[in-house]
Amino acid sequence: MPNSPTTVDPPAIEGLDVKVVFIDYFACVTAITALSLSQICHWSLLSPLPYRWGLAVGVVVGAIAAYWHHTKVLAVSLPQMPQLEAWLRNNGYGSVETDNNLAIYRLPQSWRRGAIILETLGDRRRVYSRAVTIGQLQRDLAEGGL
Repeated sequence: MPNSPTTVDPPAIEGLDVKVVFIDYFACVTAITALSLSQICHWSLLSPLPYRWGLAVGVVVGAIAAYWHHTKVLAVSLPQMPQLEAWLRNNGYGSVETDNNLAIYRLPQSWRRGAIILETLGDRRRVYSRAVTIGQLQRDLAEGGL
């Protein structure tokens, strides 16, 4: 019996991993906190106090940011596409750029929420965005009504 040809999905687009987001926020917040506290509290940068506080605040903010802002992928089937398009419209997302199999949606004049990337794979779609946005999208699609 001949083997039937199978289509293999291409690998997912790489986004911001949890580690990358954590390190980015941790480093920036640690430096800003240490420098700010040294100025506000009149601590010397040679003393360990501003750095200890900076590390503590950096770890907390880095962990929170890594949880909320890492890139997540959601698989959407073809019957869910009208719901997805309605969700994008209702939340103010507009198509910014379209390629062969990619469409990028952004909120106009919003720097706080990232883009949503829609990848077309035959009868399925992959949605890429921040974890918080994908979580909201999953909840709304599970409810069925938008």
